[in-house]
Amino acid sequence: MSLNPVIDGSKFLVDFDAIAAASHARRARKVAIQLPEGLRAFAAEVASRVASVTGAEVIVDSEPCFGACDIPVHLFGHADLVVQFGHTEMPSIGAIPKMHFANLFLDIDPRPVVEKALPALSGSIGVVTTAQHMQHLDSIVSFIRERGLNALTSRGDSRLGGYAQLLGCDYTSALWIGDRVDMYLYVGDGDFHPIGLAMLTDKKLVAANPLDLTVRTLDTLRDRIMKQRLSSIERAMNARSFGVLISSKLGQRRKALAETLVTEIIATGRNAMLVHTNVVSPDLISHYSFDAFVSTACPRIAIDDFHRYSKPLLTPVEAEIAIGLKPFSSFCFDQILAEQ
Repeated sequence: MSLNPVIDGSKFLVDFDAIAAASHARRARKVAIQLPEGLRAFAAEVASRVASVTGAEVIVDSEPCFGACDIPVHLFGHADLVVQFGHTEMPSIGAIPKMHFANLFLDIDPRPVVEKALPALSGSIGVVTTAQHMQHLDSIVSFIRERGLNALTSRGDSRLGGYAQLLGCDYTSALWIGDRVDMYLYVGDGDFHPIGLAMLTDKKLVAANPLDLTVRTLDTLRDRIMKQRLSSIERAMNARSFGVLISSKLGQRRKALAETLVTEIIATGRNAMLVHTNVVSPDLISHYSFDAFVSTACPRIAIDDFHRYSKPLLTPVEAEIAIGLKPFSSFCFDQILAEQ
């Protein structure tokens, strides 16, 4: 693997040689690129570099991309290869010949912030991170062990592209070692990836951010989200009609689950109907007269955009609680796992 800055001066590195190899293997004359939001302002520069290494015409996709689960089938008729920047492949989806996933590796040494986190660590520690820091995983684990602590990692299920990786919808890399660790250390930035783990376990979770060298826990954020979720469930208890959202996105499509939920809701004397969609948005919700909605798409939609929805938008387990099939004590953070 040969890593270079994705644009001049960037701390994000990408393997342009792998992009070139994928393009040449498909004899691509047209290559489409999907960029994360932070790189869109530099689309012309990234496209120029891809054109230089592939010799192909480059098309920039303007549609939002929500992760490796969001396969851009709309581009397959316009390009011989689609390069999705910033994500790792989901093996559970299966091989997609026209897709190449170009992960962006953050060129920042995480050991200074891990050292800062040491006073908060004890016992056996489950180490988790994001795709952008996976190249430093061995050095993180070695650094912790050299200081007399036990550090463990797990591969997780086949939706994950590497060891110790967290997705916003899949925490198996952490949960599969839950019985062997006393706490977790998340190395990465932001709340998007670790908050689900904080809601799925009662073990201590320390978040260490290599970008700003902050060390913190997510207790306050977890408690606030829990209150929001319980509020949504309570509001939906009186709903007489439910729209059950099913996603057209390949890695978010849980058709069997959606159909089961419709059956369960109808069995309680309420009305329910499947609503097929590509993107879940407040506009979509407002266009229909259902009293409440259940999303079988990305688990994060109902949580991250809570304040944007005027009607209750529930995860599957929350819906089952709202209609009385499960008690409040069965609440858990929704995940999309490989077997689904």
